[in-house]
Amino acid sequence: MGGMDIRLLPDRGLDVGAAWFAGIPLAWMSVVGESGPVPSRGGNEWIEAFGGGLFVTCGLRNVGVSSEGHGQHGRYSLLPARDVAVTRTVEGGEMVLTATAVIEEVSALGPHLRVERTLRTRTGTCLVELTDVTTNLGTEPEAAPLLYHCNLGVPLSEEGARVEIDSERVIPRDADAERGLDRWMLRSGPIPGAKEMVYEHVVRPDAAGWGKATVVNERLGLAFHVRWEQGELPRFHQWVHPASRIYALGLEPANCSLMGRAADRAAGTLPMLLPSQPRTTRLHLSVDPIA
Repeated sequence: MGGMDIRLLPDRGLDVGAAWFAGIPLAWMSVVGESGPVPSRGGNEWIEAFGGGLFVTCGLRNVGVSSEGHGQHGRYSLLPARDVAVTRTVEGGEMVLTATAVIEEVSALGPHLRVERTLRTRTGTCLVELTDVTTNLGTEPEAAPLLYHCNLGVPLSEEGARVEIDSERVIPRDADAERGLDRWMLRSGPIPGAKEMVYEHVVRPDAAGWGKATVVNERLGLAFHVRWEQGELPRFHQWVHPASRIYALGLEPANCSLMGRAADRAAGTLPMLLPSQPRTTRLHLSVDPIA
């Protein structure tokens, strides 16, 4: 089998938009579709510009609900990348494609966070490797929550597919999620007017310290895997929106909650970066054929 086809979005922080394996769509795309960067004014610009895609980066100064003057899910995916470069090399007889870019969230007289992003994939291997190095270039400690919003759609996450996560505990966000707690792992059919359901999973890492979430579709004969290094991404959220017009599944490694930076600050869990401090986060997305 061949590799994964992906669309890179340099106007949106070098996130990944649509993606395919052997011609089969993998990513959930919203009705907004792909769009360029937009100015953020601290409100709901993120959801208004949310086109979906294989993964959307949330942060760098807020994740979740609007908080402390920062908009929903922060500004990262509303920012254009710069110094974008693509190189092709041959390793072990396979062509390796590497894309790099720099994304900065900066203000003239305030915080300055820089992400140096590297994406790698290769022919013959259905694997996308993401490495982000986030550095606080400011002079003060800075809150730096981060979440990778991996969005899967039809046909991959259609009715009958199942979600496999080795969870010690599953925590529903609210009453809507509580009602669906016994079936978070099963993909039911679209439901007109249904509300979204969000769960936090306490995930058991493997021996190397990586977490994994998998969507298995036996009809297609495919398993899609999200793997992340848990040292810097210790939390994991699942977003399920069964409404017929939306019908989305999100698998979301993170270092924070979805309640906004004020809630995490009050809980003593708000991720911080000291001046000049770097943080490296790693995420792998892959597809395997199954018998």
